[in-house]
Amino acid sequence: MRKSLFSKFFITQIIVALTVIAIIIPTIFLLIGEYFVSTQKGDVMQDASRVAALTAQIADIGINEETRKFYNSGIEFAGGQSTIIVVGANGEIVAAPSSPDGVNLKHIDKSFIEDVKEGKSVVKLYAKGSIFDEQSIVAIVPVVKRNALTGATSFLGASVAFRPMPMVRYIRNRIIMIIIVAQMVAWLVAFIISFILTRHITNPLKKMRDAAKSIASGNFNERIPITSNDEIGALAASFNSMTTSLNELEDMRTSFLSDVSHELRTPMTIIGGFVEGILDGTIPESEQEKYLTIVSGEARRLSRLVSDLLEATRLEQGKIKIEKANVDMNRLATESIIAYEQKLTEKNISVSLNLCGEQCLALADKDSIKRVLINLIDNAIKFTPEGGSITITTDCEDKKVKVSVLNSGEGISEADLRHIWERFYKSDKSRGMDKKGVGLGLHIVKTIISQHGGEVFAESKEGEFAKFTFVLDEGSKNSVVYNDGKDD
Repeated sequence: MRKSLFSKFFITQIIVALTVIAIIIPTIFLLIGEYFVSTQKGDVMQDASRVAALTAQIADIGINEETRKFYNSGIEFAGGQSTIIVVGANGEIVAAPSSPDGVNLKHIDKSFIEDVKEGKSVVKLYAKGSIFDEQSIVAIVPVVKRNALTGATSFLGASVAFRPMPMVRYIRNRIIMIIIVAQMVAWLVAFIISFILTRHITNPLKKMRDAAKSIASGNFNERIPITSNDEIGALAASFNSMTTSLNELEDMRTSFLSDVSHELRTPMTIIGGFVEGILDGTIPESEQEKYLTIVSGEARRLSRLVSDLLEATRLEQGKIKIEKANVDMNRLATESIIAYEQKLTEKNISVSLNLCGEQCLALADKDSIKRVLINLIDNAIKFTPEGGSITITTDCEDKKVKVSVLNSGEGISEADLRHIWERFYKSDKSRGMDKKGVGLGLHIVKTIISQHGGEVFAESKEGEFAKFTFVLDEGSKNSVVYNDGKDD
């Protein structure tokens, strides 16, 4: 059974939390145990030291009945939480509780205090055995009498303080238990928070999954509500943007298919009708040349449509290589406008060339940039009314070459300006002066200029003009100029 992202994410967090707890609790147990035992050793040593100091003071003043009562009370008070035994130099019991728990007084002898005979204190763990009923922390502090005149010292015995380990372990385990309970409460809170956060993260992803399925079935109106400003919110926004683009692309595709179907249907109907008329004799022989000319024109129109489609596809796929060289944009603009001399004459359109100096060198692929100029000039002629004007300008500044094609006429609406570079978009729907295009010319222009690393933009004022401008890198004036496939 396939696990959901929620279950994977949630289970992962639980495993991580349990792993952390499994590592932390034993570590804390060991560290606290060591720290607690170390602290207890220090406390037991202090208790033994206080009793040793008291014993040394009593030895200086001598012991009688009255001082013994004081001494016994002092041992009990100074001993704190430890059990205190005072042992003489020969191992005899000098003072001890009436019934000290956990210690066998019969086995206290001189060997027990041999380690402190040289005047050094000792604190260590004594195993369960003949002296202590339980493993115990034991501190042994020597009782030393110092001669005030000579400074000599004499060993009188030792103060022995001990605490059984069961008591130490009990206190330590209580502390550990408190920590474990706190950890469990914290883990439970983390479990609840993790569950809520995991739901919060995975719910938008589930919505995206469902929306993606809906989009796959053809519904491009799905949108994901954006509920946060984090990466998930950004993903949702990107998803919505993608859906909007897909919706626009689908609308464009539908429109394109409709336009292309119309563009194909019309010439093919004309071609088929005229050919049939010639074949069945409906069109007299004297008129056949006229109609064959029309058929030839429609066939060329179909050929241009297919060529534009293929070129646009090849450009987008990067199959047309750009080989840059020095190109004289003045000469290229002049050659391009001459190619349209007949169309310009037919519409009585005047042309002005504002060229920058004798040469305006650009670093470009000559054939591709000529296609750009041809498309822009052809577009300008389509939408320039009879008796109108077209102006081509070249300019070189800041190591850039700027070429613009301006035509008088209805111009382009602001709404169309945002879309004219899109594939299959036909701005002539609003301009209404030419119905022969399928919206590929300006898209090809945009693609070619982008491949050159340049920029292209359009300006317009409705009812007055439309202006298209592209910018390329300036060529090197010390290099040869590429024209017509030859170097001048």
